[in-house]
Amino acid sequence: MPNPTEPNRSAPNRSAPSPAAPSPVPSVTVESGELEALLRAAFAARGQVDDPAARMAAAAIVEAERVGMPEFGLPLALGALESAEVRWGEPPVAEDHGGAVVLDAEGRFAPIVLAQAALLASERAGEAGVGIVAVTSPGSLGRIAPFARAVADRGLLGVIAVGSPPLVAPHGGRAPALGTNPVATAIPSSTSPVVVDTSSSLLTKGRWGALRERGERVPEGVAIDAEGQPTTDAELVRAFLPRGGAFGTAMGIVVEMVVNGLTGLLGSSRERRGATVMAMRSLAIDAPLVAVGDDLRQRLEAAGGYVPGSAAPTVAGPVAVAAVTVERLRRLAAANG
Repeated sequence: MPNPTEPNRSAPNRSAPSPAAPSPVPSVTVESGELEALLRAAFAARGQVDDPAARMAAAAIVEAERVGMPEFGLPLALGALESAEVRWGEPPVAEDHGGAVVLDAEGRFAPIVLAQAALLASERAGEAGVGIVAVTSPGSLGRIAPFARAVADRGLLGVIAVGSPPLVAPHGGRAPALGTNPVATAIPSSTSPVVVDTSSSLLTKGRWGALRERGERVPEGVAIDAEGQPTTDAELVRAFLPRGGAFGTAMGIVVEMVVNGLTGLLGSSRERRGATVMAMRSLAIDAPLVAVGDDLRQRLEAAGGYVPGSAAPTVAGPVAVAAVTVERLRRLAAANG
């Protein structure tokens, strides 16, 4: 219920002039392949080897632009590339138990570390049937679906779960206690992998930040203020609401059990992230993963439903990007010579 002591912010203010619409940001159209090449050159200029992990991360960043989630795209990469604080190169292995590995991502560009974790988990799963890589202290990871899909492309079941600092109020609560805690799961099929990527809340930190920067409101029903009351004012948001009420809360709790349990992080008291990448092959010889993926796809299609991941963004094709963003990226790539 709205707080009766506060003014109705959704009602127009008749005594004040309407704010001027923001000027459109000039954009240019660039081919996806060119953007990926520029990113890889910029990574190399900072000392990152142009290896499969760097290529996977570059593709994931451009994919975010293609699917209309720029807050997880080029601005995320540029923030790291233009920072003197970010370290590049291989993340140190904190612990190695064969099928389970801990990577220390402290101070490194998180999407590349996540790509390295996906590749390492897949490698270990090929040897032992299951590969688990826990990533401690990564920064913003962006979209995680591409990395789960990369595991499935290798014929394995991929699961990526991310724990994050408290931003989401539990069902019925009035203050943040859980992270947005996204989960991406992918399974191979005879065509493209079936991929599910979702979070425990309807609003993400990246989207909230983008709305605040543009002076826009958040959608109704996704956030509360410091008093625990619903708000659409991005500046007043103090907690996000869980997706589906009790379901979103349960989902967030499960993610923290898995991620924080494997990384040793305390998400309720530390401003730190943790991530877990799991790659698994079928343990039943007569039930290969592709057959499971095909069965799932066929049941969804027969019911006339949506099959997540079926329309995976293609690498080729043009992308509309802010002109100033492309110029910044080209300057960074040019530093690679």
